[in-house]
Amino acid sequence: MREPQVFLFDEPLSNLDAELRVQMRVEISRLHKELGVTMIYVTHDQTEAMTLADRIVVLKAGNVEQIGAPLDLYDDPANRFVAGFIGSPKMNFLKANVVETSNSAAIIELVNHGGARLRKPLSEAFPAVGAEVVLGVRPEHFFEAGEGDCDIPVKADVAEHLGSVSYVYANAGPEELIIEREASRQRASGDHFTVSIKAERALLFDKAGARIR
Repeated sequence: MREPQVFLFDEPLSNLDAELRVQMRVEISRLHKELGVTMIYVTHDQTEAMTLADRIVVLKAGNVEQIGAPLDLYDDPANRFVAGFIGSPKMNFLKANVVETSNSAAIIELVNHGGARLRKPLSEAFPAVGAEVVLGVRPEHFFEAGEGDCDIPVKADVAEHLGSVSYVYANAGPEELIIEREASRQRASGDHFTVSIKAERALLFDKAGARIR
């Protein structure tokens, strides 16, 4: 009887419907624990990667972008590609310019949001004044007006109500944002409201996509 030391899965759930896909994810996870052997699992589905993996290798055009535990990649992505790939709904990216720097932070101005500014503490790299940068904010990291460091007005376009939470697809100038809301704070299509960004929960990337820390 064969006892393989490694199993290779190449997108095994891609042709299944949503309900069966969830069931099979649980079965594969259970099988992994029972057998206690290495499993290499290839997928384009970040939900499968996040729920099944002990460690994730993110590839782009054959190059390794980052290796780490699922939550490490989610909370501390190495670059914009990883930040946009890991997480569902995906991270929001807002265009910005650096307007001032100090020895511990950069002040950025959001390009499409009426001159709204955010002071982003930094520890390793300091972009030049005038540099084009991108601010990354996950849907769950938008807060109520006044609760963060930078407020921006938005208009709800489409709202997906999922029970405990809602996802609002909102227009903020030419940029579309995905905003997570608690069920008690739902918004309807056409609503105008303001969201707030906390500097500590936002990520900064340079124009090429590299992380600025």
